[in-house]
Amino acid sequence: MWEIRKRFKDYEQRKVFAGVLDEQTLMTLYKLSNKGVFDVLHGFIKQGKESSVVLAENKKSNEFYAVKIHAISAYTFKRIRNYIEGDPRFFKIKHNRRALIFAWCKKEFKNLRIAHEKARIPCPKPVAYMNNVIVMEFLGEVDNEQILPAPRLCDVELENPKKVFEKIIESVKKLYSAGIVHGDLSGYNILYFNNIPYFIDFSQGMPVSYANAFDLLKRDVYNICREFSEYGIESDPEKIIEDVTKGVENEV
Repeated sequence: MWEIRKRFKDYEQRKVFAGVLDEQTLMTLYKLSNKGVFDVLHGFIKQGKESSVVLAENKKSNEFYAVKIHAISAYTFKRIRNYIEGDPRFFKIKHNRRALIFAWCKKEFKNLRIAHEKARIPCPKPVAYMNNVIVMEFLGEVDNEQILPAPRLCDVELENPKKVFEKIIESVKKLYSAGIVHGDLSGYNILYFNNIPYFIDFSQGMPVSYANAFDLLKRDVYNICREFSEYGIESDPEKIIEDVTKGVENEV
């Protein structure tokens, strides 16, 4: 594994990565680097039980990327299987953990691409994916090699919450018109960058043709309305849902 270790910024980081990531994930990162997606992995932006995010850099294009790594062993098998098997785009997936995690990653990438290219909502630009790894635009700043990721909406005190609320509902509507529902929308899955709310974490997103898509939409809208009610913003979730779904065919 020496080749992939050379992609890490220094010896200490190589030790950290080798201790956290399994050998197959390290090989996947090596292959993505060999394809020219990035040159250097700087360090962890976030470490979690189910996924971790690493900062990568492409020195040729002078761009930074967020590399999301889904942990193959950490996910609740049944929960993922329900979201994969219920999605008509993935009906031929094998019923083993590795195949499901790879499909889970591919699903998030496809949803992110729809959100970015078709719905044109604020979200990270998708760059590449392979196995259990997704490469996307990094939202934040790198200042003197210090990683400053954009904060989650739930960690920010908004100066103009009504405007942000309206932007989020607009994005929900555009996403639905493009054929998918986020499925897990809350202040934890929205980043606030340059006064704009960016949707992230699309792995639970489902096409509007999915039998329970309306229930997922309803949960998303009620979550957002409830969170913004803490700012004193009054809203009618049912009216918002009616407006979002109006005139949209349940086809993908």
